[in-house]
Amino acid sequence: MSIMYVIRHAQASFGQAVYDRLSDPGRRQAQILADHFASLGLTFDAIYTGRQVRHEQTLTPYLDSLAQQGQAPPPVHTTDALNEYDSETIIKTLIPELIREDPAFASEAASMIRDKRSFQKVYETIMGRWVRGADPIENLETWPAYARRVTAGLKDIMASEGSGKAVAVFTSGGPISIYVQKALGLSDDMTLAITWQIINASVTRFKFSGDRLMLFGFNDVSHLERTKDQQLITYR
Repeated sequence: MSIMYVIRHAQASFGQAVYDRLSDPGRRQAQILADHFASLGLTFDAIYTGRQVRHEQTLTPYLDSLAQQGQAPPPVHTTDALNEYDSETIIKTLIPELIREDPAFASEAASMIRDKRSFQKVYETIMGRWVRGADPIENLETWPAYARRVTAGLKDIMASEGSGKAVAVFTSGGPISIYVQKALGLSDDMTLAITWQIINASVTRFKFSGDRLMLFGFNDVSHLERTKDQQLITYR
């Protein structure tokens, strides 16, 4: 039996010209996470990370902490299977279609960057549309293709690491929700709903043996809660 610690990246730069990099709070979250692992004496036999900058920047403080302690890092494997779906392209493509169907949707879409509630409403509507496959988008992977990519990567990790290992995975909310789906047998709609609940720099744990995957703990942010700073509890 092995344990997989799946970490959602710390807060990225939502609303900025470049989203795929950690914000100032995100850098603090990543450091708190690294300190938390150090305080537990938690070490990993292997680390897997997506190729997006926010994944790598969330991992870096942990690797730095190992270096400061004079510990050699475990092997770090980078894989596209842990990358998030291309939400920017999905949004840009589907907003015009939704406005054509319902002109009132334009006002919500116009305010989505300035207003968090509008953003969530618009984002959930668009992503639900994408998951249900109502509008195939040329040159953009569909939800089924995305789920297959993430699942194939998960199977590769499980097969490569075998039993008796502690494995860390640095990724995004989408792959984490797919992992939960595979462990619990959830529908696609429920899987998407779970994505909205996954907190930045949270830790979700799974046990795995052979091809069996079991959820062992979900969305733990006790390391952030101990700071008593509610501004560190973020979702995007």
